[in-house]
Amino acid sequence: MMKKSLVATAALAVLLTTGCAAGGADAKGGDAGTDAAKPANTAVDLSKITVSEEAAAMLPSEIAERGTFVLGVDATYPPNEFKDDAGNPIGWEVDLMNATAAKLGLETDNQVAKFENIIPNIELGKFDSGIAGYYDTIKRQESFDMVDFFWAGNQFGSLKENEIASELDICGQKISVPNGGSAPLYYLPEIEKECLAAGKDKIEVMGYDTTEEMVAAVSLGRAYAFVADSPVVSYAIKNSGGKLVGSEIYDTLPAGAPFKKGNTELVEAFAAAMQELHDDGTYDEILEFWGVEVGRVDAITVNAGTE
Repeated sequence: MMKKSLVATAALAVLLTTGCAAGGADAKGGDAGTDAAKPANTAVDLSKITVSEEAAAMLPSEIAERGTFVLGVDATYPPNEFKDDAGNPIGWEVDLMNATAAKLGLETDNQVAKFENIIPNIELGKFDSGIAGYYDTIKRQESFDMVDFFWAGNQFGSLKENEIASELDICGQKISVPNGGSAPLYYLPEIEKECLAAGKDKIEVMGYDTTEEMVAAVSLGRAYAFVADSPVVSYAIKNSGGKLVGSEIYDTLPAGAPFKKGNTELVEAFAAAMQELHDDGTYDEILEFWGVEVGRVDAITVNAGTE
């Protein structure tokens, strides 16, 4: 199971940002871009979100008085979080966290940080939370409380004629992955064991430095398929002009945002506010805008991970 290790780079943002900015109208049935107050690279107009007095009353007094929610953002992981041309954080997790903070009457202070620095800064109290494609695991719950708002897992992307119907479809095939990702270390070796047990050939793993190169290897016919976290695959498919299709999602886990363990008031307030966004349709709008609705959850939960 992947933990957030398929690190997308600015190269993928260059490849796909145009699609999400200009293509947002398609993702929202032609409505995106009609509101001059809402930038083309965000799904929500924060000025139109009404504050939930009930959820806001649950906030710790320190944060309520401060008026800001400090969020660490690993802006290297499209479509979850990355940078626009001006260097501002964008992405579906950014939209969702900004909207939730607005529901609580707070402004979000998005602090761009390296993946490895976000967790320590939450522990130190410098960040209230962070987003970096975090899975909710039993191990993570030992130190953090997770507000879960998404299902994610391993997914294959391929050309239509090579659609993956089963994990064993990749036996004997060239599969592209990003260098440093966990797929070649953990996930693909497990599938290869099944391939060999079934009398099939080994998987040929092709490593690339960027997610852009990984996807291009499939588009150009150099690889049979690529494997990545499901939001990455969904986003690549959405912006492929109909060339790519995705497999089902394997090894799914709840995913969300970590909060410092014991910060119960903030966790409960944030979960309650996000649930209101789920109930009023804002949550769905955000996921659909970014093409990641396959990971939709039925309800916002806390510490739902069981693995």
